[in-house]
Amino acid sequence: MSKKRFGVGIRGTGQVAVQHVLAVQANPHSYVAAVCGRSKEKAEEFIALHTPGAKAYGEYEAMLDDQSVDIVSECMPNHLHSKEGVLALDAGKHLMLEKPAGNTPEETRALLDAALRSDKKTVVSFVLRWHPMVQNIKSLLNRNAFGEVYYAQADYWHGISPRFSSYQWIRQRQYAGGAMITGGSHATDIIRYLHGEVAEVHAFATKARDDFDYLTTYVAAVRFVDGSVGKLSASLDGLASPYQFNIDLLGTKGLCRDNRFYARDLFPYQDDWMEFTSITPNSGAVDHHPFKEEFNDLIDSIINDGRTLCTVEDACKSMDIVHAINESVSTKKPVLLS
Repeated sequence: MSKKRFGVGIRGTGQVAVQHVLAVQANPHSYVAAVCGRSKEKAEEFIALHTPGAKAYGEYEAMLDDQSVDIVSECMPNHLHSKEGVLALDAGKHLMLEKPAGNTPEETRALLDAALRSDKKTVVSFVLRWHPMVQNIKSLLNRNAFGEVYYAQADYWHGISPRFSSYQWIRQRQYAGGAMITGGSHATDIIRYLHGEVAEVHAFATKARDDFDYLTTYVAAVRFVDGSVGKLSASLDGLASPYQFNIDLLGTKGLCRDNRFYARDLFPYQDDWMEFTSITPNSGAVDHHPFKEEFNDLIDSIINDGRTLCTVEDACKSMDIVHAINESVSTKKPVLLS
């Protein structure tokens, strides 16, 4: 199997799809077999620019029937992720899925059920898991550099302007799902990945702009299963501010704040913050995201019959927290997670 080149069907023709194409082209075990846009003409235009030789489709089901397509790369707006992910898995395709994994609890459950009944490999683009800074933090945690972590928080702050490529649909709840779903899910997922499962949330939300039809700033107090506490937030309101993604972990032996850390057990003569030399994840540009590493992970899992760093099953657990936060805002009450 390691000698086989896997055909990838790209679903979507936006900026994220361009990055997925580059990731496919960079892996020696894969090639772009097909592209499916909202119309065949859109697909043909995209192919001419980015991946000459691929087949063009205007109907998603037709691309799923193509036997040269082994992997589906789903790059459509949020409200289609679950539906089209289910169709891909049920068609016997491996799946690379853009986040979120479902705008509603029902969509998330449908995608999870499809993944559980499928024997195909999946990966969801909670891309920060593959980010060099996050991997550095994970390495320190694996070495118990911070001791017992008793507080963990993550913040997604992205003032989405009218110049943003997805602006027309991302400001509508029916397509985006909401601030915690379209952006805050990144914060939720990375805190699960770095620290652990969440037992309870109590959330509040507000809004500081009129061009979105949903609340755009959220904050949630969090209690983890191990008894530690923390905070999750998402804000799409900061039009006068740069993109910022914060990670804070406080432990009994040290702490980290993004790319800065303090760990005296590992570095006994440390007397001030130290910094990772890797970049920070402080950009909303899609060409800043580690899609190549994510896609390589999927290919490795197919060849070696392993699991990716973020399967559909794992991503759905992160979405359960997001849905609980939305429920808490709606009911004005704390929400327990099972």
